Amino acid sequence: MEARKAAFMGKITAGVTHDMKNVLAIIKESAGLMEDLMALDKNNALPHKEKFSRSLSRIMDQVARGVDLSTKLNSFAHSPDEQETNMDLNEAIGQTTFVCHKAASLKGMSVKAVRHEKSVPVVADPLALQMLLFQCVVQLMDIVDAGSTIVLRPVPDNGRCVVISKPDEPGAVGTQRARVETAGPRWQELQLIARSLKASVEADESAPRIFVRFLGE
Repeated sequence: MEARKAAFMGKITAGVTHDMKNVLAIIKESAGLMEDLMALDKNNALPHKEKFSRSLSRIMDQVARGVDLSTKLNSFAHSPDEQETNMDLNEAIGQTTFVCHKAASLKGMSVKAVRHEKSVPVVADPLALQMLLFQCVVQLMDIVDAGSTIVLRPVPDNGRCVVISKPDEPGAVGTQRARVETAGPRWQELQLIARSLKASVEADESAPRIFVRFLGE
């Protein structure tokens, strides 16, 4: 039943994002037409032309942002479509940064995906993988300072996805070398999700860092 609920919500959300992109396309087209008409005014006879130009520029920027958000939300909404499929960890961590963006910004943090130059394939449940990576990021948010960037980086050699706060300074976050909390119920839930994916989750004992290893890769 839970899988059916997720699939239903995903299907509805995907449909709405498709409509949102159509709305944004009409706004973009209309704004573009207004820019073309203003360009015909060679003598600058149009009152407040400069202000109109700035406003149209902001509209176009926000339309582009809206299209990007809608595209990512559409991709996320399709996560429940398949229970298990071939995935590229580069794409998965990119999607995770989108999912985590709001939660991170509320804490004054940011989340960044560092793609590997080559594909990093795994076989996994897309929605469960998103849940796992999201929970890893949330776990790190509890121990890093505001202003920090949490980085997700796939490692292809041994099939691991490494979640780290600051890749160049793994032990220098905050005023002390904080450790990931591994005793609470949230960590137990994280372990349950990992097992459903045939994966393991390990916390670095000396730095704010979590490793997600896909068994059998």
